[in-house]
Amino acid sequence: MEWLDRLFRRAAKLALDGSSYRTACTLYSEDGERAVEIREFSNRKTYLVESEWVEGTTFTDRRSGSMVGPFKSPAHAERFITSTAWFRGQTR
Repeated sequence: MEWLDRLFRRAAKLALDGSSYRTACTLYSEDGERAVEIREFSNRKTYLVESEWVEGTTFTDRRSGSMVGPFKSPAHAERFITSTAWFRGQTR
């Protein structure tokens, strides 16, 4: 099923090529070690970019910068990410 995963990831990426987006919001975990940027694209699809704190004010992209989504809206994306164990700091 790995090929199916790659197919859908690539299709999502191609569909967003050249699309503009706005950052709807940036969420930080309670302990400040995780951040999520919620991006709303011009095609009305919403995606997340997750990052983890390294040191000082430096964060590094999780999943090599790949976006998670699509979601129906920024509100749906926010509900999703705040319910994950990763964002709440319950997994590593």
